[in-house]
Amino acid sequence: MGIYGLGRPAKPDVRVFQRNLDEGQRAILLAAGGGDMSAGWLEVLDTYQYLYSLGFRPGMDLSKATLVLPLGNKENASKGR
Repeated sequence: MGIYGLGRPAKPDVRVFQRNLDEGQRAILLAAGGGDMSAGWLEVLDTYQYLYSLGFRPGMDLSKATLVLPLGNKENASKGR
């Protein structure tokens, strides 16, 4: 799911935008939001904000990134929220 091929770009001051989601994109938002696509969208935005703060920028190869979780969070991650 890249940023390219989405159609006409939205204006920077847009408040509402509509996009057609394929099944994979829909599944990601549902998973991120625990079944709520709106919550999933906010989780994806929050995740990108965090990655951006670490230096990730559009066009960078995310497949080379690694994630290290503290051991104290390992149990929490498997239980969900």
